[in-house]
Amino acid sequence: MSKSTVGLPANLILPRARSAFALFASVSLVLVGTAVARELQGAEQPGEGVWRNYDFTPGAQVWFASDFTDEPVGRFPGSQLEFLGGNMEIVTKDGEKVLEVSANSEFAIGLPEALPGDFSLEFSLQTGAPNLAVFVLFTPRETAWNRYMSQYLHIYQRPGIAFQGQPVASISGVRSLPEGLTPVKLQVDGDYAILYVGGQRAANIPNANFITGSKIHFIVSANDRRRAYLKDFVVAVGVEDMYEKLMETGAFTTRGILFDFNEDQLRPESTPVLEQIHSMLESHPEIVQITIEGHTDSVGEEEYNQALSERRAQTIKRYLEENGIDGDRIAVLGMGETEPVSDNTTAAGRAENRRVVIRISEG
Repeated sequence: MSKSTVGLPANLILPRARSAFALFASVSLVLVGTAVARELQGAEQPGEGVWRNYDFTPGAQVWFASDFTDEPVGRFPGSQLEFLGGNMEIVTKDGEKVLEVSANSEFAIGLPEALPGDFSLEFSLQTGAPNLAVFVLFTPRETAWNRYMSQYLHIYQRPGIAFQGQPVASISGVRSLPEGLTPVKLQVDGDYAILYVGGQRAANIPNANFITGSKIHFIVSANDRRRAYLKDFVVAVGVEDMYEKLMETGAFTTRGILFDFNEDQLRPESTPVLEQIHSMLESHPEIVQITIEGHTDSVGEEEYNQALSERRAQTIKRYLEENGIDGDRIAVLGMGETEPVSDNTTAAGRAENRRVVIRISEG
């Protein structure tokens, strides 16, 4: 097999792409960009429409986050990703830097140690065509696909989770991936795994089998006329129960409450954590009052960050009030960039610093 195939299954080597994916006809996974998802699903606010059933929450501790802002155009971002083969470079697309893939290629995300049993993976993807796939593997594949003993992600027009070349779970009829960068989100909690494309749940598996290592491998199908684009990789670990954490330490930290860039408008993907807070306050009247703290990274002016973080905390309070929680039980505090928990000079550190903290108020 030539180097240009970079580990693709033999039946997926271009130009035989159309027949190559017939094997996966029964599996599908979709990722729809946030703006597209809102328009198609008619859900502008958290908790509306399909978002009521959206249950992805990111891991508590960020192990890896990409940031291509300072990467030179025309170069592979070798300081962030490991090049394994193919043709890839940073380009500017729609005003932001992304990784462009113009041939069958493979790269890896290096991690500080092997992934534990609970982790999350997020990235944005645009494929070159509906039938051109991206595979995501959590341990190296050193054997034939039909002998590879771990489940893996198979993202294309019928994306999902696969095992030994066969679909495990998916949804069908996905045509949006070639149209724009689309968020892909995987959450694994022991034996349970959920996979989302935008607001759609593409896989929901109670008997997951992801054998993990210290690298995450991406195998990308592309060619010069049908290029793929990727960005915003985030790997995080740890799943914490909000109520238990509050009772144990008095505080719960989440990155799962999301806002539009530089705005205080809640994004609908925030639904799971917002509903956790709502349910906890509704079920535990003994929690007399909580304080919602907004935190930012150090990008931008300090005064602006402080004001923005307070507006965002107020937005969370307003959501809870509109859903029946007494506003007297909720205090808000904008912390801005004043209490970083990680290094603001790294992308992973900035991702950890952008957070919301729920505290049990004293007195």
